[in-house]
Amino acid sequence: MNHVDLYKKWVNNPEVRRFARSMIPITKEEIKKHIEKQANKIKDSFSFEIYHKKEAKPIGDCGFNKIDWVDRRGIIGLGIGEPKYWNQGLASEAVRLLLQYGFEELDLYKITADIFSPNIGSWKAAEKVGMRREAELSRYTYIEGKYVDNLIYCIFKNEWLNQKNKIKS
Repeated sequence: MNHVDLYKKWVNNPEVRRFARSMIPITKEEIKKHIEKQANKIKDSFSFEIYHKKEAKPIGDCGFNKIDWVDRRGIIGLGIGEPKYWNQGLASEAVRLLLQYGFEELDLYKITADIFSPNIGSWKAAEKVGMRREAELSRYTYIEGKYVDNLIYCIFKNEWLNQKNKIKS
Protein backbone atom coordinates (compact mmCIF):
# COMPACT_ATOMS: atom_id res chain seq x y z
CA MET A 1 0.00 0.00 0.00
CA ASN A 2 3.06 2.24 0.10
CA HIS A 3 2.76 3.25 -3.55
CA VAL A 4 -0.99 3.69 -3.97
CA ASP A 5 -0.50 7.22 -5.32
CA LEU A 6 1.85 5.86 -8.00
CA TYR A 7 -0.61 3.09 -8.93
CA LYS A 8 -3.35 5.71 -9.25
CA LYS A 9 -1.12 7.82 -11.51
CA TRP A 10 -0.29 4.84 -13.75
CA VAL A 11 -3.80 3.42 -13.96
CA ASN A 12 -5.27 6.80 -14.82
CA ASN A 13 -2.68 7.80 -17.43
CA PRO A 14 -4.53 7.42 -20.78
CA GLU A 15 -1.31 6.44 -22.57
CA VAL A 16 -0.63 3.65 -20.05
CA ARG A 17 -4.26 2.62 -19.63
CA ARG A 18 -4.75 2.28 -23.38
CA PHE A 19 -4.05 -1.49 -23.35
CA ALA A 20 -5.13 -2.21 -19.78
CA ARG A 21 -8.23 -4.17 -18.88
CA SER A 22 -9.67 -1.17 -17.02
CA MET A 23 -10.72 1.69 -19.26
CA ILE A 24 -12.38 3.79 -16.55
CA PRO A 25 -10.28 6.03 -14.28
CA ILE A 26 -10.24 4.87 -10.67
CA THR A 27 -9.70 6.58 -7.35
CA LYS A 28 -7.08 5.98 -4.69
CA GLU A 29 -9.80 4.56 -2.43
CA GLU A 30 -10.85 2.04 -5.09
CA ILE A 31 -7.25 0.86 -5.43
CA LYS A 32 -6.97 0.44 -1.65
CA LYS A 33 -10.24 -1.53 -1.54
CA HIS A 34 -9.03 -3.81 -4.33
CA ILE A 35 -5.77 -4.52 -2.48
CA GLU A 36 -7.63 -5.20 0.79
CA LYS A 37 -10.14 -7.47 -0.97
CA GLN A 38 -7.31 -9.53 -2.49
CA ALA A 39 -5.84 -10.07 0.98
CA ASN A 40 -9.07 -11.65 2.27
CA LYS A 41 -9.70 -14.35 -0.33
CA ILE A 42 -8.17 -17.60 -1.53
CA LYS A 43 -4.99 -16.53 -3.25
CA ASP A 44 -5.52 -16.82 -7.00
CA SER A 45 -3.53 -13.74 -7.91
CA PHE A 46 -0.16 -12.27 -7.01
CA SER A 47 1.04 -8.72 -7.64
CA PHE A 48 4.60 -7.45 -7.72
CA GLU A 49 6.14 -4.05 -8.30
CA ILE A 50 8.59 -3.60 -11.16
CA TYR A 51 11.43 -1.77 -9.49
CA HIS A 52 14.15 0.07 -11.41
CA LYS A 53 17.29 -0.74 -9.42
CA LYS A 54 19.57 1.89 -10.93
CA GLU A 55 17.10 4.72 -10.30
CA ALA A 56 15.80 3.15 -7.07
CA LYS A 57 12.11 3.56 -7.77
CA PRO A 58 9.02 1.56 -8.80
CA ILE A 59 8.10 1.94 -12.47
CA GLY A 60 5.26 -0.55 -12.91
CA ASP A 61 3.59 -3.69 -11.70
CA CYS A 62 3.12 -7.26 -12.84
CA GLY A 63 1.81 -10.55 -11.58
CA PHE A 64 -0.58 -13.40 -11.93
CA ASN A 65 -4.10 -12.14 -12.61
CA LYS A 66 -5.76 -15.54 -12.26
CA ILE A 67 -4.46 -18.92 -11.16
CA ASP A 68 -6.40 -22.12 -11.62
CA TRP A 69 -4.89 -24.31 -8.89
CA VAL A 70 -6.65 -27.51 -10.04
CA ASP A 71 -5.40 -27.35 -13.64
CA ARG A 72 -2.16 -25.57 -12.62
CA ARG A 73 -2.59 -22.70 -15.08
CA GLY A 74 -1.86 -19.03 -14.57
CA ILE A 75 -2.54 -15.85 -16.52
CA ILE A 76 0.11 -13.16 -16.26
CA GLY A 77 -0.06 -9.46 -16.88
CA LEU A 78 2.16 -6.44 -16.49
CA GLY A 79 2.25 -2.74 -17.00
CA ILE A 80 5.13 -0.34 -17.00
CA GLY A 81 3.41 2.77 -15.73
CA GLU A 82 6.20 5.17 -16.60
CA PRO A 83 6.34 5.52 -20.43
CA LYS A 84 9.96 6.72 -20.38
CA TYR A 85 10.94 3.12 -19.45
CA TRP A 86 9.16 1.49 -22.40
CA ASN A 87 11.19 -0.34 -25.07
CA GLN A 88 14.17 -1.00 -22.82
CA GLY A 89 13.71 -4.75 -22.30
CA LEU A 90 12.30 -4.29 -18.80
CA ALA A 91 9.00 -6.00 -19.67
CA SER A 92 10.87 -9.06 -20.98
CA GLU A 93 12.87 -9.21 -17.76
CA ALA A 94 9.68 -8.98 -15.69
CA VAL A 95 7.98 -11.72 -17.74
CA ARG A 96 11.07 -13.93 -17.38
CA LEU A 97 10.89 -13.52 -13.59
CA LEU A 98 7.14 -14.22 -13.58
CA LEU A 99 7.70 -17.44 -15.53
CA GLN A 100 10.43 -18.51 -13.14
CA TYR A 101 8.18 -17.80 -10.14
CA GLY A 102 5.18 -19.50 -11.73
CA PHE A 103 6.99 -22.67 -12.73
CA GLU A 104 9.50 -23.01 -9.86
CA GLU A 105 7.59 -21.64 -6.87
CA LEU A 106 3.93 -22.17 -7.79
CA ASP A 107 4.54 -25.39 -9.79
CA LEU A 108 2.26 -24.31 -12.62
CA TYR A 109 1.95 -26.43 -15.77
CA LYS A 110 1.02 -23.65 -18.22
CA ILE A 111 1.27 -19.86 -18.17
CA THR A 112 -0.63 -17.61 -20.56
CA ALA A 113 -0.83 -13.90 -21.36
CA ASP A 114 -3.67 -12.06 -23.12
CA ILE A 115 -2.32 -9.20 -25.24
CA PHE A 116 -4.16 -6.75 -27.48
CA SER A 117 -2.76 -6.86 -31.04
CA PRO A 118 -1.70 -3.17 -31.20
CA ASN A 119 0.39 -3.65 -28.03
CA ILE A 120 3.46 -4.68 -30.02
CA GLY A 121 5.85 -4.17 -27.10
CA SER A 122 3.99 -6.70 -24.98
CA TRP A 123 3.78 -9.43 -27.57
CA LYS A 124 7.45 -8.92 -28.47
CA ALA A 125 8.35 -9.26 -24.78
CA ALA A 126 6.35 -12.51 -24.59
CA GLU A 127 8.06 -13.90 -27.69
CA LYS A 128 11.49 -12.84 -26.46
CA VAL A 129 11.16 -15.09 -23.41
CA GLY A 130 9.91 -18.09 -25.39
CA MET A 131 6.15 -17.70 -25.21
CA ARG A 132 4.33 -18.54 -28.43
CA ARG A 133 1.08 -17.27 -29.87
CA GLU A 134 -1.48 -19.96 -29.15
CA ALA A 135 -4.67 -18.25 -30.29
CA GLU A 136 -6.02 -15.09 -31.80
CA LEU A 137 -9.50 -13.85 -30.98
CA SER A 138 -10.52 -11.64 -33.89
CA ARG A 139 -11.94 -8.17 -33.26
CA TYR A 140 -12.34 -9.06 -29.59
CA THR A 141 -11.81 -5.76 -27.76
CA TYR A 142 -12.89 -2.19 -28.51
CA ILE A 143 -9.98 0.27 -28.13
CA GLU A 144 -9.85 3.86 -29.29
CA GLY A 145 -12.77 3.60 -31.69
CA LYS A 146 -12.07 0.22 -33.28
CA TYR A 147 -12.11 -3.48 -32.53
CA VAL A 148 -8.72 -5.15 -32.14
CA ASP A 149 -7.64 -8.76 -31.86
CA ASN A 150 -6.78 -10.40 -28.56
CA LEU A 151 -3.62 -12.50 -28.82
CA ILE A 152 -3.16 -15.36 -26.39
CA TYR A 153 0.43 -16.34 -25.70
CA CYS A 154 1.49 -19.39 -23.72
CA ILE A 155 4.37 -21.48 -22.53
CA PHE A 156 4.36 -24.87 -20.83
CA LYS A 157 6.64 -25.81 -17.95
CA ASN A 158 8.59 -28.37 -19.98
CA GLU A 159 9.24 -25.80 -22.74
CA TRP A 160 10.47 -23.29 -20.19
CA LEU A 161 12.72 -25.89 -18.53
CA ASN A 162 14.20 -26.86 -21.91
CA GLN A 163 14.95 -23.18 -22.63
CA LYS A 164 16.47 -22.70 -19.22
CA ASN A 165 18.71 -25.78 -19.63
CA LYS A 166 19.90 -24.61 -23.08
CA ILE A 167 20.94 -21.27 -21.60
CA LYS A 168 22.95 -23.03 -18.87
CA SER A 169 24.80 -25.23 -21.41
